Amino acid sequence: MSTSVEARAADRGWTPEPAGVPGRLVAPKVYTFWKGRIALYGLLRALRVGPGSIVVVPGYTCFAVPLAVLVAGAEPLYADIDPETFNMPLSAIQAACGRVAQDRVRVIIVQHSYGIPAEAASIVAWARDRDIAVIEDCAHVRGSQYRDPVAGWQELGNLGDAAFFSSHWSKPVTTGLGGWARTSDPKLAAALDRFHDQECAAPSLRETLLVAAQVRIREVFSAPWVYWLARRGYRWLAAKGIFVGSSTPEELQGAEPRASDYAKRMGGLQEKLLQRRWSETSVIDHRRRLKTVYDAGLRSAGLPVLSVRAEHDPILLCYPVRVPDKKRVLEEAERRRIELGDWYRYPVDRPDGVGEEVFHYRTGTCPEGERASREVVTLPMHMRVTDAAAHRIVRFLKEVA
Repeated sequence: MSTSVEARAADRGWTPEPAGVPGRLVAPKVYTFWKGRIALYGLLRALRVGPGSIVVVPGYTCFAVPLAVLVAGAEPLYADIDPETFNMPLSAIQAACGRVAQDRVRVIIVQHSYGIPAEAASIVAWARDRDIAVIEDCAHVRGSQYRDPVAGWQELGNLGDAAFFSSHWSKPVTTGLGGWARTSDPKLAAALDRFHDQECAAPSLRETLLVAAQVRIREVFSAPWVYWLARRGYRWLAAKGIFVGSSTPEELQGAEPRASDYAKRMGGLQEKLLQRRWSETSVIDHRRRLKTVYDAGLRSAGLPVLSVRAEHDPILLCYPVRVPDKKRVLEEAERRRIELGDWYRYPVDRPDGVGEEVFHYRTGTCPEGERASREVVTLPMHMRVTDAAAHRIVRFLKEVA
């Protein structure tokens, strides 16, 4: 039975489209996959993106995004970010599209970095005038809203032609690995039906059991003081094949992965966990409150505070802060067992030893994305972060930044 039925969308807390909207399904259809990048790949396939197509992506993102574009046979076109929102503004998209043949640009992937809403309304309007599809990258999103000038407040993931989400272990709602696509477009839904049900394999029993074990281990070892040890341990175990890693060896080299490793559905255990955790609104309440704690602490310490626009209501995946010497700050944080993240280390974030050219990026293309990757550290927002832990992180930053 397909996981795209409307009832499952409703169970997971998504608001259906109003009845009677021309060309839209009454309720969005949802399709679950083994990873978020496969959901994106499925959407690109549904949009008939292939050789000769160009897809606009932000020059401040995970390599999994341009990788999905490359696996589809298309070419990623990088657009720079706004230094305050960490998202692509329309002006940067227009500048990027001006460098290529307009009729080749098929899709714009609008990333909501860290859960901060992008300039969605203006991007979608501009794209629709040019018959360009818009896919929202909601991998960082859980509850963030954007105030449209006409429609009012809307939850992210409802603004473009389709959206994809991630439930990777580092995301607000986690199933270890996992992701999903959603759309209210009937043609896209029909194409995703075929891709999901006919081309995607189910995970093996071994994969399912390993992911279930990883979720449990993650829960046990998610305290801030063991963060650095747990991160190193996870990567070592994944490299040894004991854990199911986020990426295959082929993906880590920018090569097209085997179909059996890529086009894969979410397992039943993951789906049940996703349904349960998506309904837990305490995650949103905790992250909203923790942002105010960080805001006050950073402001009091004389450190940069995230600027939020009036039309944005972000629920942050993590809190981005610019520091003058990112490498030294992270090394000292590890030494003192202070939990800090390094998203993103490169404008196209990738494992060390993998060149940017693998993902068709060239240094100098996105200066603001490159500067952010040199300066930004991220403060944790997950459920194990207490007010006391947040204050400790801010004190650490005041001392070393």
